[in-house]
Amino acid sequence: MVGIVGFQSEPIKKKSLLKSLRGITQRLCNDHGIDMQDIGLIVHTGMYRQNFRVEPAFAAHLQQALKIRCENIGLNTKHVFSFDVTDGICGPHHALETIADLLPNMDCTYALFTAGDVRPTKETEWEHDPISFAAVLSRDGPIQLVESHYDGEDLNEFTSSTKFKKKRHGTTMTSSPETTEHRIDGDQFTGSSAWLSGEQLARFMEWATTKSGQVTHRIKDKSGRMSELRWRVTGE
Repeated sequence: MVGIVGFQSEPIKKKSLLKSLRGITQRLCNDHGIDMQDIGLIVHTGMYRQNFRVEPAFAAHLQQALKIRCENIGLNTKHVFSFDVTDGICGPHHALETIADLLPNMDCTYALFTAGDVRPTKETEWEHDPISFAAVLSRDGPIQLVESHYDGEDLNEFTSSTKFKKKRHGTTMTSSPETTEHRIDGDQFTGSSAWLSGEQLARFMEWATTKSGQVTHRIKDKSGRMSELRWRVTGE
């Protein structure tokens, strides 16, 4: 089991994603007395990067920006496993589940999870106000990940593709996207399908910290695919 020790978020606005995540991660670690050199796992998720980049992993850029175990590297020094997990707006759930699988078996105290998106190019049609989100996880913590669930029974034939034409791109859709509105039903928080990765986690975690006991975060993307993470909020 893993749990979130603390989290921070902020609107990215005119900052770069890297600068925003570096800043909130530093504040997060300072607020909770966490030595960043005790972080041995960094996992980032997001849908959009500058110029639609895929490699190198954004998590590796963030590791360098935060100077986590980047100096005096040798055969006997502790290293950091940093990589990205991408899966549309369901990416945050897969990234957190990956941390839950890896961290208990690693020789480190903390994992860093980050999420965020930026407008890829000036020509990209953009209706988002993206939020950057960072959380530090350990083997325990006041917000504990209990279980995950994925369901593809409502999948439709919605697909989209990006085409580059002289610095412009368009989206081709083969069917109408399914939209999900944000709602709260008891202990279940359903995110809007219009929210990007950072907003999904920021809004849910802000709500979860007002609760106690078990709560569920549900994300359903435009193809009808659904993912859920169930958490236990102890308030300790």
